[in-house]
Amino acid sequence: MENSMKGKKLLTLGIAITWIFSSVVYSIAPANAAWKPSGPITLVIPYGAGGSTDIIGRLLAKSMETYFHVPVVVENVAGGNGAVGAQRVYNAKPDGLTIAMLSGSIQTIIPPTTAIGFDPFNMSYIASTHESVAARFVSKKSGFKTIQDVIAAGKTRFLIDVTSGGYGLPDLGTALLSKKNGGIKYRALATAGGAESVLRLLSGDADMGQNSASTTVAHIKTGDLIPVLIESASWPLLEEMGIPKSKDLYGYSISNPSAVVGPPGLPALVRLEIQKAIKAALDDPTIKANMEKTFEMVRFKTGPQAKGIAVAARNGYLPVLRSVGKVLKK
Repeated sequence: MENSMKGKKLLTLGIAITWIFSSVVYSIAPANAAWKPSGPITLVIPYGAGGSTDIIGRLLAKSMETYFHVPVVVENVAGGNGAVGAQRVYNAKPDGLTIAMLSGSIQTIIPPTTAIGFDPFNMSYIASTHESVAARFVSKKSGFKTIQDVIAAGKTRFLIDVTSGGYGLPDLGTALLSKKNGGIKYRALATAGGAESVLRLLSGDADMGQNSASTTVAHIKTGDLIPVLIESASWPLLEEMGIPKSKDLYGYSISNPSAVVGPPGLPALVRLEIQKAIKAALDDPTIKANMEKTFEMVRFKTGPQAKGIAVAARNGYLPVLRSVGKVLKK
């Protein structure tokens, strides 16, 4: 009986201590806890739906919902090759509730060549999820089989070249291709992004265009789209098909890094917690595998690493832009 009473007292004491400890932890947690969003997060994709950035962004948003326990709404804001959507986030309140996933053009060659009113490098770099591959495509309807066929046609008539609007990496790739081959005739046809660019090619509205993987692979497999030149440093799938690289033939390649960014002045605590959420997504084998179905080069980079990659790419493009006669903005 005595042992029973002692046991009950110890149990009661244990519960009391646990309650007191929990209360103390709860009372001090807000001061030491990581940042938590005060409401839904908007992830702006500055391109049309269906492209690699859009697909990877939506997978990331779903994972972030689980991490933060708030809705993460994907908003496609296309225009200006990423400039319109990026500026929407640039001008947003730096509270972590409005972020964007940018691709390469808006970080690297649009700011020095186009007056957009802001520099994305002044935004708060949070992390990077992937780098896009790039290749030049023609449709089966075009009759072209190789990049040499495309170049030969461009010597005799104007080719319609699909781009994403503004002056982006696809435009730079075409300018370099032209310069390295003594000049070809072409006109740009602006679209809302990779998915629309593919539709334009398939419909016969355009002759050629640079694009990434997610919108093209299915059509490569059916033979409706024909890759004729790898313009990124690599693209294993196309290399296995024997598609030549622009680096080997003409001495140039395109770098298209992604970055998740917030408005300027995003507090470090907020930035680091969102970075942790992004890393958690890429550490999940299922989510990463689904991202890799876009055939992009999926890998996590911290905010400083992502910015460093973009800065190096922009600095590398500046002399190239001058070499193709592109006027740089002051």
